[in-house]
Amino acid sequence: PSDGHSYRSYGYKNINSYSQSCIDYRWGTFMEAPCTTLTYYKRVKRRRRWTREKKTYRKCTAYTCDTVDCDSDIARKYCPQTCGWCTTLSDELNANFTAFASFLDQLGLDYKLRSPEQRTVFAPDDATFTDFLENSTTVIDYTDIDQWRAHMVDLALYHIVHQRLTTDNIIDGMEVCTSQGTDITFTVDTNGTVFVNNDSEITTPDIDIRNGVVHSINNVLLPPSALTTTWEYLDQSASHTTFFELLENANFTFLDTDGPFTMFAPTNDAFNCSTIDFNALTANQTKDLLNYHIISGNHLSYELFNAYEKETLTEEFSLKFYARYYKLYIKNGPYKSKVKRGNILTSTGIIHVVDAVLRIPGLPSV
Repeated sequence: PSDGHSYRSYGYKNINSYSQSCIDYRWGTFMEAPCTTLTYYKRVKRRRRWTREKKTYRKCTAYTCDTVDCDSDIARKYCPQTCGWCTTLSDELNANFTAFASFLDQLGLDYKLRSPEQRTVFAPDDATFTDFLENSTTVIDYTDIDQWRAHMVDLALYHIVHQRLTTDNIIDGMEVCTSQGTDITFTVDTNGTVFVNNDSEITTPDIDIRNGVVHSINNVLLPPSALTTTWEYLDQSASHTTFFELLENANFTFLDTDGPFTMFAPTNDAFNCSTIDFNALTANQTKDLLNYHIISGNHLSYELFNAYEKETLTEEFSLKFYARYYKLYIKNGPYKSKVKRGNILTSTGIIHVVDAVLRIPGLPSV
């Protein structure tokens, strides 16, 4: 066609520069589906003889922004200005979901909702979200961006799906992955009302925006990081049974109720390879060893690398960090301990899984 676009009906993933910049197609007439295939014969010369050769071409419908149907996908693609398709998800949230929009804006996530990529936002109404921030029942303080920023981002992204999703596309029991990385589950009752994660009802569905859809919900969606404490995570982890047994015997239950704390959790294999004689440890030595694996506050991997050294709950000892080949390491006496999996968020802090038990001086060896 004259504008260089292929002859196919518009799909939301194929947004062109016109809809991105919210200006109408500049060159007057544009060609789009529906198209028909036409046949004609061309006179050609083959081996010194004239013959007819069958040719086909496609003829598509011509449109202008004055004649296009504004309810069509073609209008969204070529005539966003004429048809009033310039509102973004960010504009909609700032107009009607100010509390949630302000939350996204302070985290620097507003740009995602201004981009042309199609997204779906499950936005709590202002009263719901304000009440949640003021009366959260978890240890997490979603108003303290300095201490809980990672958890706040986790919560925000859990309300965003990286695709256009209307209620017509939702069926009972359907699971969809969020931008946070875990799934949300939909339930549809006999009246056609849609619930997210069983307890959040979509009260105002299908607010159609140029770059996506907004659904108003009456409950805040809580990601796994808000529902599981560090204590519960280690208790449920099959890779940390030995470490959790030590924590349980030493009565470190504050990890279930207080925080934030950053935990370095050795795996069962780490304990099997350790030279420490755990059976010979006194109660105070066990407590000091466990405290040596805990730092006060929330610290992501890159923050630990930038800080280089952090004090642990064992007051006289600190941990030193360095990076190699994009992996975070902890100096562990004459040895080193690698962070195998970092930045596991829980409602009482952050867990980093390490491949060796962090050793303090004076412990008995096997």
